[in-house]
Amino acid sequence: MADADRKKNTQRISASGRARQGGAPASPSLERKAARRSLMLWLSLAVLAVLALSFWLVRGRQGAATSAQQQATPAPFAGVAYPSQGHQGHRPGDLQRYAHFKYSTTPPTSGFHREVFTTGFIASKPIPNFVQVHLLEHGNVLLQYDCICPAIVATLSRIAGEFDSRLIAPGSDTPSLADVQSAEEQGLAVIVAPYPGMKTPVALTAWTRLGTLPDADEGKIVSFINLYLHNTDNLNR
Repeated sequence: MADADRKKNTQRISASGRARQGGAPASPSLERKAARRSLMLWLSLAVLAVLALSFWLVRGRQGAATSAQQQATPAPFAGVAYPSQGHQGHRPGDLQRYAHFKYSTTPPTSGFHREVFTTGFIASKPIPNFVQVHLLEHGNVLLQYDCICPAIVATLSRIAGEFDSRLIAPGSDTPSLADVQSAEEQGLAVIVAPYPGMKTPVALTAWTRLGTLPDADEGKIVSFINLYLHNTDNLNR
C-alpha cells in the first residue's frame, strides 16, 4: 500500500509540474475577447483602406474635372502687342505731316490720327488709317475684313451689333449719328469695315493691339473685344 501511495503522489506531482511548465489553458471568455480584438483590428484596417480608396477616387475625379474645364475654357485671344507710335495729331502742324506717316502695322494700331469719328458702326467703305487710330485711341475696337465673303461680314456685323445695340437710344432700331459719335467718343463702339491689302481675311484692332484670323472665329473675336473695348489700362500703354 505504501508503494502504491507513493506512486500516486509521484504521478500527481509530475502532472502538476507539467501543468505549471506549460501554463494554464486560456478560459473561453479570454479567447472570445482576443477574437473580438482581432476582428476589430481587421475591421478598422478595412475601413481605413476604403476611406483611402474613396479619397483617391474623389481626388482623381476632381483632377479630371479641373483638367476638362481648363481644356473647355480656351485662353483669351489677346492678339499681338506692338510698341506705341504715339498720339500724333494734336499739335500744330500735324495736319501737314500725317500723309507721310508710316504705320508699323496693317491695319494701324497707333500713331498719327485726326479728330474724326465715323457716321455708323458698320462701314461699307474702308476707314482711313488716321480715323482708325483716333477710334482706337478712345478705346473702341475695329473688326476689319479683306475678302469677298458675305458670311464673314454677316458674322462680324452680328457680333458688333451685340455690343453696339446697347448704345442705341431707347425706342430706336438703328443708331443715330449722335448715338454713334457719342459711343465712339466714350470708347464703347465696335466698328466693322473692309480693309483692302491685309495679309489675312480678318483683322481685329485695339490701341497697340492686332489680332489676325483666317475666318470669323466668334469665340476669339468676342474674347478680343472683351479684353480691349473701353480698356483704359490698355490705352495707357
